[in-house]
Amino acid sequence: MSTLGGILKTGVNNYTFKNWANIYQIKPELYFQPKSVEEVQDIVNECNKNGKTLTVVGSGHSPSDMCLSKDYLLNLDNMSKVLSFKEFEGYADIEVEAGIRIFQLNEYLDQKGYNMQNLGSISEQSAAGIISTGTHGSSSLHSLVSSQYVNLTLVNGKGEVVYCDEKENPEIFKAALLSLGKIGIIVKATIRAIPKYNIKSVQEVINFDTLLENWDNIWCSSEFIRCWWYPYNRKCVLWRGSKTEEPVSATPRKSWWGTTIGRFSYEFMLFVAVTICPRLTPYIEKFVFKNQFGVVETFSKNPKVTVSSENEKSALSCVQTSIDGLNMDCLFSQFVDEWNCPLSNGPDVLKKLDIAITKAAENNEYYVHVPMEVRCSNTTIPDNHPDYSKRTETSAGPVYGNLVRPYLDPTTTTLQYSDKVTNDQLTLYINATIYRPFGYNTPIRSWFTAFEEILIAAKGKPHWAKNFIGDLSMLPKDQKPKNKYKDFDMYGMASLFKEWFGPRLTKWQSIRASQDPNNIFLANKEWCERNGLI
Repeated sequence: MSTLGGILKTGVNNYTFKNWANIYQIKPELYFQPKSVEEVQDIVNECNKNGKTLTVVGSGHSPSDMCLSKDYLLNLDNMSKVLSFKEFEGYADIEVEAGIRIFQLNEYLDQKGYNMQNLGSISEQSAAGIISTGTHGSSSLHSLVSSQYVNLTLVNGKGEVVYCDEKENPEIFKAALLSLGKIGIIVKATIRAIPKYNIKSVQEVINFDTLLENWDNIWCSSEFIRCWWYPYNRKCVLWRGSKTEEPVSATPRKSWWGTTIGRFSYEFMLFVAVTICPRLTPYIEKFVFKNQFGVVETFSKNPKVTVSSENEKSALSCVQTSIDGLNMDCLFSQFVDEWNCPLSNGPDVLKKLDIAITKAAENNEYYVHVPMEVRCSNTTIPDNHPDYSKRTETSAGPVYGNLVRPYLDPTTTTLQYSDKVTNDQLTLYINATIYRPFGYNTPIRSWFTAFEEILIAAKGKPHWAKNFIGDLSMLPKDQKPKNKYKDFDMYGMASLFKEWFGPRLTKWQSIRASQDPNNIFLANKEWCERNGLI
């Protein structure tokens, strides 16, 4: 074990951390990349002795400033080993060091003939980071990614190693499954994987009005499902996928903006629009949509469509690996404001957003960027683990790692689990993305504020890791005046978070205080205060 004095020598004092979108950066006093649990303990103990705070950072894919700290930053990339792999009937449990990136885990599981059960839009996060802010996928059957985790091992603020699962330290487990990095440093995790599968998907163009008309029949029509909305074009792209044993398609689905010229063209056109002529934005959207997807509506109520004409390439049926099917191209630097609400409120929300977007364009107030992603998840939890013995490689639905609802899960808790999935169980996610073409800070406050007001009225809540704005009226007194905030700066939502989470937040705070009595994980104290965590 390193001596306490020695561990400080491993810290880098001239490191600058930047998030993926390059919106925020910070130069901490020291930056650590420990190689063992013991080194993590040493760093935590040193923080306690010297009154320093500590923040864990990974890929930096959160576009918010929640991880900024001027004291110590810690990265777990050097703790990325697979510790054990155990096969059971219908699934396997893999224990890993928590710094392993999901793409690395995917590669290991592939060699073993297994896959992650569900993924978010990217695989760059670490095993610890992907659950710490409530990452979810796109499925009517699967819950938060944290539902795949069997147990966690963390180093708390006292330098203690704490193991937790459903039975041992269950309250800590419930807090740590969505911890925002404030409970402790997750150093190990056991994740439940399932036999390897491919995804056969159909991608169709659907008119916006058609989407609303068929809303009740769409969201349970496939295991994996998502929709991209292009409001100025009044069209959407509906992607529906299911597990299959069919081989991966020899010809992959084409992507115009997946090409160098397509990507550059879109970014360059957006740059011209946001810096010179915002009124061009709707025309850019229509141009991009035509090149990426065509113009003909190809929607079918049958998600098993397997053929398409040359003029309807967007309906092309395609078989991909689960990773390629579930991950997506995030294009380039962006602000993101993502909220959830009950799926049943979706049509009303989309209609109101449609009106707001249209009026804002008519008055030249603000313009939105596309695609706006519309997805669903099923965050309801059964009382007992189902029988998994009869599962096959293409069986739909999860093999739960745990039956725990994290305290800070922002999705609606009144939705009830049922073996037969219906829309009434599902949570809708809407993602409002504003790109930063070539690093230019496109204004977001007017649009994101309107977006949030509509979602608040629909019983919605924001994704913890995104650029939600809030309002000064939601904060404690003595905040800095509005003219001291940049356009993209978060005000915060302290009063609403306290109202929404109530006793669950109080319990999370109590566990947080017991595990971190000296508050070394409250590095970005301002972010915590403006969002009611302390």
